[in-house]
Amino acid sequence: MENITLFIAKYSLVVLKKIIYIVLLYISYKPVKEFSVNFLKKILRKNRTDELLISFLIPTLTSFIIILYFFNIIEILGLQLSSFIAVLASVSIGVGLALKGNFSDIAGGIQILLTKPFKKGDFIVACGSEGVVQRITFLYTILYSADNKKIIIPNGKLSSSAVTTVTANPERRADFVFFAEKTCSIDQVKEVLFNVVKNHPSVLKDKDIFVKFSKETYSAAEFIVRVWTLKENFRDLNADIQEEVKKSFDREGIRFPYESYEI
Repeated sequence: MENITLFIAKYSLVVLKKIIYIVLLYISYKPVKEFSVNFLKKILRKNRTDELLISFLIPTLTSFIIILYFFNIIEILGLQLSSFIAVLASVSIGVGLALKGNFSDIAGGIQILLTKPFKKGDFIVACGSEGVVQRITFLYTILYSADNKKIIIPNGKLSSSAVTTVTANPERRADFVFFAEKTCSIDQVKEVLFNVVKNHPSVLKDKDIFVKFSKETYSAAEFIVRVWTLKENFRDLNADIQEEVKKSFDREGIRFPYESYEI
């Protein structure tokens, strides 16, 4: 009992201090993390940093804070930091070999952020998928498809593939092919098609409107129409033109043997 009493008297204050320090670290972690993250966001957005880069840096900062707190706890507990780092390095090598494929994804994410082939909110087509870019993490990029599906593409695969950024420019060209019976008047069809696209409010009038007879197939005459519109009007314009051409053909008595299709 005497030995136990001496042990408690000798180490109780030290243990109590360590517990207090650990509790203080625990209590301060969330406020420190939130302040650091909000401060970084404020600085980056003030400098108009791309949202994709922000979404990549925030987890990096959070990971750094966790590591900093972890090492503080190790030091408070009185463990040999150098020995612990050596053990951690050995474990990291084994884990790194097991997860070596993920390093290409991390490198791919960094490459995407540096080269900036797209930004948050862009509609892209890549790796057999298409959707709006939401954010980029260490390992993958997240897209939302047109029907609101979540698509996850590994950064390594994305950085080494061809990427089409559909919304990179403010204007897009809409291309159509329409068919009429071979007996139709080419001039009449061209006039109807021209009037349809010219009168649509989303068609840019300062851009060339292309309406031409293309060729004659075994059963129909083929016409090509090309117009320009703002990228946000592209989908609605395609549907509107298809509908209005059908109505105009019916009014003018132009036979429409095949449905038009977008190219």
